[in-house]
Amino acid sequence: MRSCSGMNILMIEFNLDDIPAKRGITKYRLARDTNIAHTRLWKLETGKAQRVGFDVLEKLCVRLDCELIDFLFVHREGKPAKKGARAK
Repeated sequence: MRSCSGMNILMIEFNLDDIPAKRGITKYRLARDTNIAHTRLWKLETGKAQRVGFDVLEKLCVRLDCELIDFLFVHREGKPAKKGARAK
């Protein structure tokens, strides 16, 4: 974890490449079907989004028929999380 003024910061990564591709959905189609701006999806993937609402996460999960853990990853202490790994 990185420290910023005494606060621990976790790096959160969105990977919206694999799941839509496996389902034959383009990012443009995902944006249209979920009513989420294409630029918003781009910001999530590139790490430029400052925040994301639960409504956006819910729309993505419903449209892609998946769970958050399938496309949302937390990097701890500078180590990338294992993609697709579920906590037990």
